[in-house]
Amino acid sequence: MARRGRIAVLDDEPDWVDAVEEYLVDLGYDVDRLAAAWELEPYLAREKPDLIILDLGLPGESGIDILIRTDLASDVAVLVLTGNPDPVDRVLGLELGADDYVQKPVELRELAARVAGILQRRLGRRRNLVVFESSSVDLVAARVLKADGSTERLSAGEVALIRAFADNPGKVLTREEIMEKAPAEDEEAFDRAIDSRIARLRRKLDTEAIRTVRGHGYVFDLPAHAGEPTQSPAGNG
Repeated sequence: MARRGRIAVLDDEPDWVDAVEEYLVDLGYDVDRLAAAWELEPYLAREKPDLIILDLGLPGESGIDILIRTDLASDVAVLVLTGNPDPVDRVLGLELGADDYVQKPVELRELAARVAGILQRRLGRRRNLVVFESSSVDLVAARVLKADGSTERLSAGEVALIRAFADNPGKVLTREEIMEKAPAEDEEAFDRAIDSRIARLRRKLDTEAIRTVRGHGYVFDLPAHAGEPTQSPAGNG
């Protein structure tokens, strides 16, 4: 799998960082771990991460202190974490240049979506996260990201099929158009094989967003949340 970027995680909760590292590495990112503020500057002297996930509640020098002292956010994308339900930390973090924030505890699927959105905005990368009712699809990693934190691999044909719909939201695609945009991976090259492929994909994604238009083909319905910044079109059917 091609590497997608380097992410540093500065957080003093090792079990949580273990889960984040495993999840992001599975999606194709390189992940570096930092457990204390003093590790940051030596790390930045030798590495140039694409994004830093920064816990604002670090013991000793806090994440807010780091943002103030180092002007970190002017050099690298920053996603701040806070366990404080009071908005003061996250507002201050954003005012100090952070690109986005999440409040702990956070679902890994949401964290991955925030990371992808920041990198898209900062680096001009194509959006490759497609959000469904109870899962998301990371088209670069070829993975279904499930609400329970698990992931499932997608085949090249499934990725092509999802991208064909995500690139054409609200448009009815005929079976011939779908076959052209997402060729079959085996000998099932006749048009009715598309019906079987889409049925399997719907089950895998647990989605009704890909809707049959009888006599014409299939359409990917626009969701109510299609305008959210980290999402490609997908949603409820």
